[in-house]
Amino acid sequence: MASLVRTIALPLLLALAALVPFANNDFYVALGVSIAMYAILATAWGTFAGPTKYISLATAAFFGVGAYTVGLFYEKVPMLLLYPLAALIAAVLAVFVGLTTLRIQGMYFTIFTFGLAELIRQLMTWYQRNVSGSVGVYILTDISARRIYWSLLVVLALTLFGSWLLSRSRWGLALLMIGEDELAARHSGVRTTAVKVITLAATSAVMAVVGAIVAPRWTYLDPSIAFNPTLSFMPAVIALLGGMQRFWGPLAGAIPLVILFDQLNARFPTSYTLILGLLFMVIVFVLPDGILGFLPKLQRRHAPAAPAPATAPSTGTLSAPVTPAAPARHASPGVDGTSGPAPVPTPNGATLLEVRGLRKAFGGIVAVDDLSFSIREGEVFGIIGPNGSGKTTVLNVISGVYEPDRGEILFLGRPIAAKAPEEIARLGIARTFQLVRVYPSLTCLDHVIPAALFGGHARTLTEARDHAVQILEELGMGGMLAIPAGQLNFIDQKRLELARALALRPKLLLLDEWLAGLNPSEMVIGMELIESLRGRGMTIVLIEHLMQAVRRLCDRCIVMSFGQKIAEGEPEAVLRDPEVVRVYLGEADDA
Repeated sequence: MASLVRTIALPLLLALAALVPFANNDFYVALGVSIAMYAILATAWGTFAGPTKYISLATAAFFGVGAYTVGLFYEKVPMLLLYPLAALIAAVLAVFVGLTTLRIQGMYFTIFTFGLAELIRQLMTWYQRNVSGSVGVYILTDISARRIYWSLLVVLALTLFGSWLLSRSRWGLALLMIGEDELAARHSGVRTTAVKVITLAATSAVMAVVGAIVAPRWTYLDPSIAFNPTLSFMPAVIALLGGMQRFWGPLAGAIPLVILFDQLNARFPTSYTLILGLLFMVIVFVLPDGILGFLPKLQRRHAPAAPAPATAPSTGTLSAPVTPAAPARHASPGVDGTSGPAPVPTPNGATLLEVRGLRKAFGGIVAVDDLSFSIREGEVFGIIGPNGSGKTTVLNVISGVYEPDRGEILFLGRPIAAKAPEEIARLGIARTFQLVRVYPSLTCLDHVIPAALFGGHARTLTEARDHAVQILEELGMGGMLAIPAGQLNFIDQKRLELARALALRPKLLLLDEWLAGLNPSEMVIGMELIESLRGRGMTIVLIEHLMQAVRRLCDRCIVMSFGQKIAEGEPEAVLRDPEVVRVYLGEADDA
């Protein structure tokens, strides 16, 4: 019943809102125009900024582009064509802005986007003064406030519906991953640049359409009206007030805040901005998660206490079964792409990865210097050495985090040195990180599903979900599917990160100190897990400091010191090498 109420509540609200003009009260229509306008702008803003955490203050720029599209061309172009034209201009501008600025985050991106609106305002002012001879344009049409209001309601309904669809799509999941950990998202196969730029362009086009619809509301339009900074700040505050946990959160924030804004403007015309600023500070302090974030807390406060569960959802160890008795259809594949166990390959397997003359420096520090090695299919290849020897840098270069200064990396005979992490992940190279990288607010299941989707192995969301569940169950995490990763302990987060990597069905798995931080009994289970992966034919690169693990797991290994390879061969022979003993193990091998 509650689900049915939630389903019909929003359409019913919009239907009732459409009846407002029939009250024959111009004040209600004007207020409705403001609420609908800011609700659309806030929804569009929250659709991009909410999941990605890229806080944009360029709303006024795209709104103003839409308004001036009407102001400059309404006498020459039919009005119905001006809306898509405004959307196209804004989308092209957003693509340019996205490609040039979405590589930066935090306050730098925010400052740039705020400056963009001011830049466009100044350019439009200069253009009108020096080309048209006057600042501002007159818009004389027969479009009434009621028509504007109904048009905005239609756009609001479409925007809310689009936001709802996006939140339930693989695209929406990609946006959440970007906001949680963009680098990890790239290593899951997400083309983050394309996702960010296209989403920014789509939401910016919506903002421009709003500007085009509202433009006839002003008989005279000038840059200070079209590119007003309030148009950048208000949608952000509205979205934060309403909460961005649900697609309709910005609408929930727009209704009370716009009414309050209107009342303050009428009663305190000289100081309402100061009062509004203070109220914004109070909102952020009292409702950091917005109205939608506060309501569940209020419900829990008045709800009866739930009985304690009989068993904890997380075991907190790696002692759960890790080797399936009979792998299902979506089990991790062997090197030939098929599912199910495979025999351990002979040391004479075909070359899977070849590194030639690799060099990577950071300023004057050479992290990797003239490094060469090859990895055969089905083997566990170790990279060992003291801290700071360049081991993780090698993995970062192979997986596309860094581009090498010199040298070649061939995977299945194809060069990959210049490819992005997401491209390399789609080719079949998956990795874990030295410092665990998970998405704290996403559930365990939502961690693994995207890798199956964006890695190109699952055709549908259902298939990806089945594959993700299978992997999590194999790793002993079947009871944690709905638990947010931020609530897991360190060991379970390691397993989750491994599950995400395995969902790519990799041909090559890079494990960066995956056993680090485990107690002795957990290390044994962890080594058994790695052996079970090798038993399926998976090729693994293992960075490890524990010599017991190196001896047990690795078929071959190299030893690095100050970015250079000082030894290569089978573990026992390498660990007896005098040079290895001197620079890495000390005077004696006491590992």
